[in-house]
Amino acid sequence: MACRSSSGGWHCFGRPVAGPARTGGLGGGFTLLEIVVVLALFGLVSALLLGGSGSLLRAIGREDVENTTLNAIASARYEAVLAGRTLELRLDEKTRVLDWGTGRAILAGEDTVRLLPPVQTSAVLIGGRLEEAAIGSVRFHADGTCDPFRVEIVRGQAGRILVIDPWTCTVLAPGDKARAR
Repeated sequence: MACRSSSGGWHCFGRPVAGPARTGGLGGGFTLLEIVVVLALFGLVSALLLGGSGSLLRAIGREDVENTTLNAIASARYEAVLAGRTLELRLDEKTRVLDWGTGRAILAGEDTVRLLPPVQTSAVLIGGRLEEAAIGSVRFHADGTCDPFRVEIVRGQAGRILVIDPWTCTVLAPGDKARAR
C-alpha cells in the first residue's frame, strides 16, 4: 500500500497528506453539510408539530356544552351562597341560555342539554330513544344545596345523563346514586 499512517499523520509515497486520522490542530468542527442536514430535520419536525397542534388548539378554544352546563351549575350555587338566598337556574331551550338571575351561560355548539327530574317518572319512545319530560328550573339554596336533578347531554345520537348530588351540586359518580335520594 502506498499510504500509511504514522504518528505525524498520513504519508503517501513519503509525502505527508491530510487524512481522516489527523492529530493535533483544530479538527473538532462540523461540516457545512452536517449543519444543513440538522437544520432541515429540525424544520421538518417543527412543521409536523405545529401542523398537528392547530386542530388541538382549535379544540381547546371551543367551549364544550357539558363544561358550560357544569360551570353554570357551580356558578349558580356559588351565587346563592354568596347572596344568602335561593336562586333558580332556568334553561331556555330555544335561545340555548342557562340563566340564574345574577348570571347567564350561552350554550354554544349543536349539543342538546336538558334538565331532568331526579328519577325517571315517565318516558316516551321517540325515534328509538326514550324521551323524558324535562323540568323547567332547579333551585339553589343559601346553604349550598340544590334540588335533586339530572342533566341530559345529547351529542349527535349519543345521550349521557349526569346525576347531580343535591348536597354538593356536583356530578355523582355512576355507582353513587344512593346519595341523590
